[in-house]
Amino acid sequence: MSFLKGFVTALVLLVIAVAAVVYSGVFNIAATWPDNSVVEWVLHTTMKRSVQSRAGAATRPPATDEQIRAGAHVYSETCVYCHGGPGKDPVDIGKGLNPEPPYLADTVGDWTTAQLLWIVRNGVRMTGMPSFAGSHKDEEIANVVAFIQRLPKMTPEQYDKLTQ
Repeated sequence: MSFLKGFVTALVLLVIAVAAVVYSGVFNIAATWPDNSVVEWVLHTTMKRSVQSRAGAATRPPATDEQIRAGAHVYSETCVYCHGGPGKDPVDIGKGLNPEPPYLADTVGDWTTAQLLWIVRNGVRMTGMPSFAGSHKDEEIANVVAFIQRLPKMTPEQYDKLTQ
């Protein structure tokens, strides 16, 4: 019985502490304020594990050149502003987000096709990454994923040719 009393007391104190932080305004939510390493780790790990557990194992046949070009067109209209591209820096919107959007040519290899499809389709809360499911068809999303998977080996000249 003593253990149960101690557990309930600890739980009540935790709820009070969380409520105090939430209602005091002590936590700085400004996008200009960097997260400390613990908060950054918790958020990134939570996002990565959430995507991994929901994405499944969908695979796609290799994309055609036409699908890559179609994906490049959508990317240049929606994604490049935050993620940049070969020879292209993100614009002010992307630079002002916290966390900073990843440069996809460097990070796309960390994710499976199914996980990338899930991220683009569903977005990621509190990162600035929107869901494109409501504004783009599944085939368009798949084309974008096929395109971004080519970014690591793409030169600025190839990027420019595909996105024009």
